[in-house]
Amino acid sequence: MKSLIRTLRLASGLVLLTFVVMHLANLALGLVSLETMEAWRAQLIGPWQSGIGKFLVPGAALLHAALGLYSIAARNTLAMSRTDTVQLVLGLLTPPLLLNHIMVMSVAARLAPDFEPSYSQILTVYWSLGPANAILQLLAVIAVWVHGAIGLHAWLVVKPIWRRIGPIVLPLLFAVPILALLGFAEAGKEVLARLASDTAANVEWRETVLATIRLLDPVRPRLAEIQGIILKVYGGFVLAAFLVHALRRLANRSRPVRVDYDGGLAAQGLRGESILELSRLNGVPHADVCSGRARCGTCRVRVTHGADALSRPSDVELAVLHRVGAAPDVRLACQARVLASGVSVTRLLPPHADAEAARAPEAWDAPAADKPVQTA
Repeated sequence: MKSLIRTLRLASGLVLLTFVVMHLANLALGLVSLETMEAWRAQLIGPWQSGIGKFLVPGAALLHAALGLYSIAARNTLAMSRTDTVQLVLGLLTPPLLLNHIMVMSVAARLAPDFEPSYSQILTVYWSLGPANAILQLLAVIAVWVHGAIGLHAWLVVKPIWRRIGPIVLPLLFAVPILALLGFAEAGKEVLARLASDTAANVEWRETVLATIRLLDPVRPRLAEIQGIILKVYGGFVLAAFLVHALRRLANRSRPVRVDYDGGLAAQGLRGESILELSRLNGVPHADVCSGRARCGTCRVRVTHGADALSRPSDVELAVLHRVGAAPDVRLACQARVLASGVSVTRLLPPHADAEAARAPEAWDAPAADKPVQTA
């Protein structure tokens, strides 16, 4: 089950990131001209607005959001790395930030059949009629891209192929949003210039754009009503996820556990928390490249006592342990949940272990790696 959830979350995230990349590529063409943006819209955005693409993006978005909220509810603790915290916060903010744009691009066309959105209309609203919407769109682009970039990097950086594709992927992660925002700004300047121009061609263009925008006037109250309902429902689901998490924490408050580490260190927490979560909560230095996603294997520990007090390894954990050639008494700290006290472990990799330890575990499995980790 855990493997299926992880696969679905990754697949839905990749679908959404592909859509975002194509959308931002279309915006980047604003560096050429507004007409170029419009001309390429059919190739870059069109596939997502017809056929299976029409259902793929909203389906992936709903699935990704649902699995994200499920992951919050299922967490034993909210102790996370700074990167994970940023990704979580941005993920939660993305739907509200994008909702207004989605309403205009998708729902409005259904409520007003004669309305056909274009970059000319969108940029006119953003740069002339409602500049606040431009700021909202800017924040949305930043939130979506940073959230997706963190996820993509975390997935790829532990793979051996990263050595070859990393020098290409990393520059693109920075270049794509920057070029898109520059294109958005240049196209906006062109729109403002055309709105201010009194030439016959620009006057006709302006009247056509404004007339199309006015088609939404009769349906704006309905759009606002739908948007309000969606925000309330989404907010309810977010609160429910955190409430479930809090209730699970409360249920285990009367069931404290303890883990003893090499070097005389110890950690205390609640039943059901993983060894890695206990390390985070108690400030115990622990290698953790993939932030507890069972991808890197760097958090592995040798269980020297109390193996029966740990949860059984899942298929996901067993696959990683097999990949790194771990011995039978080795567990992933991020997956081994502590069900009772009396557990003693030895950390097998130093806290400073980096992604190279995941890409080439054999290089870190020298005899010294099997000794207790020395910490200051």
